[in-house]
Amino acid sequence: MKLFKRTIITLLLFLLSTTGAFALTSFSATTLQFDTSLTEGADQVYTTPEKIYISQITTKSEQLSQDPELWVKSLYYYYITRLYIPDLPYTYLLDENGIIYQGKTGGLGANLQENDLDNAVLVGYLSNTPTLTVRAETSLIEMVGEIAHAWGISTVKPVKVNIIKEENKMSGIKITDAPFEFTTAINNLFKDWKGYTEENLNYKATIEEVIAPMESEIGSRVTVKVKITNENDFPWFTDRDPIYVSTKDGKESSLAINQLWPSFSKPVEISDRSIKPKETFEIGFEIEAKVLTGEVFQTFVLQKVDGEPFEGSEFEVKFDVVKGDKTLVQVVSPEFGFVNVRKCRWASCEILDSPKEGTIFILLGEEAGWYKIQYAPGVEGWAMLRYFKKI
Repeated sequence: MKLFKRTIITLLLFLLSTTGAFALTSFSATTLQFDTSLTEGADQVYTTPEKIYISQITTKSEQLSQDPELWVKSLYYYYITRLYIPDLPYTYLLDENGIIYQGKTGGLGANLQENDLDNAVLVGYLSNTPTLTVRAETSLIEMVGEIAHAWGISTVKPVKVNIIKEENKMSGIKITDAPFEFTTAINNLFKDWKGYTEENLNYKATIEEVIAPMESEIGSRVTVKVKITNENDFPWFTDRDPIYVSTKDGKESSLAINQLWPSFSKPVEISDRSIKPKETFEIGFEIEAKVLTGEVFQTFVLQKVDGEPFEGSEFEVKFDVVKGDKTLVQVVSPEFGFVNVRKCRWASCEILDSPKEGTIFILLGEEAGWYKIQYAPGVEGWAMLRYFKKI
């Protein structure tokens, strides 16, 4: 049998949500003593939870039905060694006593690349009876409520998990409608439940290192690299909402680079990837020294769009801007407050930009009443010299 390898992310249930903990008995993959070497290297993708599926799991074994912990362990090894599925598809399992067990070792958001389970938190109910016990109902309502509140979920659906067996290769998983009795039980339990439309998470980060030159010539670009650690006990998902590096005050930065930054206040976004708990990663972006010589600095934070800054994510970029051997010119246009920078030396030429009064450029040449300037690193433009002064 081929063993699937992956690094386990042990997301203990009592650390699942920043809004609270499940006030009930729960077991993690560690306390269940799963042989997690079987799931190391599993090809899993992490996606934002958007819905909750609840499925009944039955057994013909009287021994398993009387020992839920053994039942959970048996499911784990059966899926991996017999069905060749590299991890449990269930995020959590619930028994008749209301006890919750961690399912997939990949944790919340881990996806086995089964399309039917995309963005779904799958909860399995261990019982041969389609109606839930009072204890199971209490635990399920609390668990669903906390997951939904944390991740902004408004969909809870009873389903049936169908295994499509394949000979000597990974079996498939197909989600269909649950049987009538189980569907009725779940729908009645959540008939007055409204759910949530926005996530309620407190993001925490540590800035491990900021790497940037101490000095830069005016008009040149500076590359900044930042090492960041996810200090939460849940992954940072970016498939639905990117994470941005943003100016601390949310205002436009004088160091912004037009058409390179996502916006004038956000130099870079993190998207199409997930950052696991305690994972350290690196991002990079460029800034441009477009101001007078001297010390310049900008404070940045991590945040989601219109969200609060991540706790502990503030960092500062500081460096000295020097003139070097360049000749500089500054826009002086009291009449209009700006000057048109054109692609060539004629009034009919295409306008590249209209920088405001006080903007500084590197002078490259002079011809027939026009200045040839460095509009951006590697980009030249022309503007009437009467709207400039040398500095």
